Amino acid sequence: MAFVGGAGNWTLIATVTLAMASGSTLPDLDTPLRLRHRSALLHSILPPGIALLDPRTWPVAAGLAFGIGLHLAADLFPRTMRGFATIKLPLWGSIGVIPSYGWIVVNIAANVVAGIVVLDRIATRQATAGALAAAGVIGLVYLIRTEGGWQALAALTVLGWLMLR
Repeated sequence: MAFVGGAGNWTLIATVTLAMASGSTLPDLDTPLRLRHRSALLHSILPPGIALLDPRTWPVAAGLAFGIGLHLAADLFPRTMRGFATIKLPLWGSIGVIPSYGWIVVNIAANVVAGIVVLDRIATRQATAGALAAAGVIGLVYLIRTEGGWQALAALTVLGWLMLR
């Protein structure tokens, strides 16, 4: 189901890029939605998973996955991982410090892998390259402006370097 050439590539790149920008801030909708801060519902693979239910929204799912993964990467480096910074399950509350780190790491990986797998299924190589380049720019801008972003950027840079070796 790959998008083919021309306008399809640009549409896919734009969709993934806009969804990624939205996904980078989507987890923080937990507070206005009256969920507890760092709600497991939004700080997870769940939002992109919902977008995967309809193949027409798969480019949105890929972008959301990359954006939420980025957001979670920054959340991995709070000033202190307790209370406000821990992951909260509905009807349960905080899962604690160590499980919160585990939750975040697992969901970073799930989101990034999901984004890559979805792009691989729906996009040409050129569109994938364009979407990933745009994602890199959005990611860089987001991380240099976000608390914990510099540490996340360093960690992601090291991981990327290790993957390319």
